[in-house]
Amino acid sequence: MRCFIGIGLPDTVRTCLVEAVREFCRERVPVSWTVPENLHMTLKFLGETNKKRVFDVEKGLAEAAAGFTAFSLKAAGGGMFPGPRDPRILWAGFGEPLELVEALQQTISNTMMLVGFPAEGRLFHPHVTIGRVKGTLPSGWGDRFLGHFTGRAFGIVPVSSIILYESRLSRGGAIYSVIREFPLVGALRNVESKKETTS
Repeated sequence: MRCFIGIGLPDTVRTCLVEAVREFCRERVPVSWTVPENLHMTLKFLGETNKKRVFDVEKGLAEAAAGFTAFSLKAAGGGMFPGPRDPRILWAGFGEPLELVEALQQTISNTMMLVGFPAEGRLFHPHVTIGRVKGTLPSGWGDRFLGHFTGRAFGIVPVSSIILYESRLSRGGAIYSVIREFPLVGALRNVESKKETTS
């Protein structure tokens, strides 16, 4: 099975993202837009993973999640990879501060290396993929897209867990399903430790 690790989005943020791209979706441009139910932030792409490795992944993610408390992110802005002149990926972003999600992603990456998944050769850039460009866009389209997203806010994303997803390809596009969710239980663990110390 094809797997990846990510953070889910609340319905309020999904709705805002759908509204933000609505006018672009009406245009006849070579973009495959992400369906609302698939909108998420990827923390680590694993690729093809057999059942034995899934067990190891789940064990590692449970340990990683135990070291973090819940936090929130501000979904805002947007951009393109690699840039507006020849974009391949259209994305919505997140505002500062990003230290906690960056630390969470780095911990997950390090944990996955221990079970055989190599680190990625590029820096982590927190984002939500909202579209994939499949051809040549009209002149100026990228600049118009950037202008539309610059300074735009989409709401708060509570991060209380990390999710191991399966991605299945179909004629209608990718279908994501949750394999297992791992709560960020660091706060609970810290409280329990204090109780043990004072008892």
